[in-house]
Formats: sequence, structure tokens, C-alpha cells
Amino acid sequence: MRRFEKGLVLILVLCLGLLVFISGCGQKETQPAEEEPKDPEFIRIGTASLGGNFFPMGAAIAVVIEQTVPGFKATAQATGGSAYNMTAIENGELEMGIAQGTAVAAAVSGTGQFEGAKVETVRTIAQYHATPQHILVRSNLKVESLSDLKGLKLEMIAPGDGVEVSSRKILEAVGISWDEIKPEYSGNRVQAASRLKTKQVDGIIDGTGIGAAWLVDVIGKGDFKLVSLSDEEIKMITDEFPEFSKVKIPAGTYVGQDRDVYTVSNWTVIVASSKLSENLVYNITKNLFENKKFLVDRHNYFSDLSPENIAGGVIAPLHPGAEKYYREIGVLK
Repeated sequence: MRRFEKGLVLILVLCLGLLVFISGCGQKETQPAEEEPKDPEFIRIGTASLGGNFFPMGAAIAVVIEQTVPGFKATAQATGGSAYNMTAIENGELEMGIAQGTAVAAAVSGTGQFEGAKVETVRTIAQYHATPQHILVRSNLKVESLSDLKGLKLEMIAPGDGVEVSSRKILEAVGISWDEIKPEYSGNRVQAASRLKTKQVDGIIDGTGIGAAWLVDVIGKGDFKLVSLSDEEIKMITDEFPEFSKVKIPAGTYVGQDRDVYTVSNWTVIVASSKLSENLVYNITKNLFENKKFLVDRHNYFSDLSPENIAGGVIAPLHPGAEKYYREIGVLK
């Protein structure tokens, strides 16, 4: 009887073992859950109207960011221009932007059109292309100095555009009030060019590169001329607004320009929101300089993009990420 009981127990143990084995074989091996890919974060870069230089420059910057900074997509957006970009960054509608130095200076100091609306979140990434202010008027008008612009219809592109911001500063610095000219707003440079050539407006004060295609087109066969500033006028402007400096447009740059023209210029500034992380902006800054050739191939205004441009001349405070890069390469101590 004991031998029988022992045999029964052994059979039961074997059966239980077999059941456990079969059960184990029937279960699928648990695989670790795959992580879902994170959606890319978007960086919106404010530029200006489609007919100008800022949009293609912003598009080139966007390509560099998208190709070199993992996890981010960047896109250039046509906007109302420099001043608009400042406000849009402040309001969280843009993460980055391109702006003329005059608009940046007004925004961060709360002056001019930003009076009572000082911008707190705009930070500098880089500066390039000291942009000459072209004071362009129809050749048949007797304009030899800024004071002769009184009463004329001057193109401003759009409210808040860098053209308007710079024009206000330049005119008011030499004692010409806004009420003494007739500002016109065509909306973009394509329309502005058309209105200039059809004599609907008398001139424009435009911060753009020497030899800019749209100005060459407007000047045509000498229908327009550039007005040269006197040393006194330049001193009045630069004393009032240190973001400007004296610059020369060499003789022969445009049809009918038989002498050097002196004017003022200011930096083009790549700006970002202070809300962007230090690491992100460090990588953006680093990759912009390391891909300078790519940028220059797409727009020659990037030719003087250099880390040294920020030494002693920053209008808006540096973003901590950009500052980290400049200290790393020795531009800042």
C-alpha cells in the first residue's frame, strides 16, 4: 500500500510539472513597450514681407536649425517686419526673428513706438550685415538734404516695419517731426517698388544691402537718386541713437550715382525668446556659425556673420545659450 501511495504521489508531481511546462510554453514572451516618437517642437522665425531680404535669410536659418538640431522643426514666416517681430516674440507668437537694430533698440528700451510697451523677453543670438540706410528720392525732386524731405510722400512698407522705425529715428534726430512728412504704407516691397516707379510715392528710407536688387530695379536708368547725409546730420543721428554708425555707399553702385554717398547703418540682429532653453540656443548659435558657408550660399548678406560682431555692440541682451558659445570660443571673457 505504501508503495502504491508513493507511486501516486510521484505521478501527481510529474503531472503538475507537465502542466506548468505546457502553461509556460503557451505564454508569449513579454516584449518591452516601444517608446512612441516624440512630436518635433516648432521654432517660428519672424522675417518681413516676401519681397525683401529678411524672408530668404530666415528660410536659410530655418534649414540650418532643422538639419542640425534634432527634435526641432523651424520655419520662416512672412511678417510685418522688425518691430512686429519684437512684439510677436514678447507675446509668444514667434520663437525667433530677424530685425533691424533700430527696432531692437526701441523695443528693449521702450522708446518710440514701443513707449509704454517695453519688450522684456527678446534676446540676441547674433549680429551681421551692417545695413546702410538708403535715402532714395525721385531724381526730379530738389532734395539735397534730409530737411528737403518735408512734405514728401515717403514709403514705410507696413506699420512697425523696420523701414518705419528707422525713418522715424533718422528724421526726428535731425529735427523733422513725423507730421512734416506723409508716410505711405504699401504693405510689401513689391507694391512699394511699383508705387515708387509710378510716382505714387516720392521716396523711401530703406535699410538694405548695398546693390540690393529691388533698389537697382527702382532706380532704373536714373529715375531715382540717393541723398548723402552731411557730417552734421550723421553726428546728430549717431549721438541720439548709438545703434547707428557712419557708412559709405561707393560711387558707381547704382545707375547715375557718380559720387560716394554717406549715410548711417545698423546691424541686422538674429533674436530669440528668453523662454528658449540655454542648451537649444547654444546649439542654434554654434550651428549657425559652423554652417556659415551654407548661409552665404543662400544669401550673401551673411558674408560678415562673425562672432566678433557682438563684442561691445549688443543691442538686446545676449541669450544665455549664445553667451555660453561666445565664451567657449573666447570672444567673451
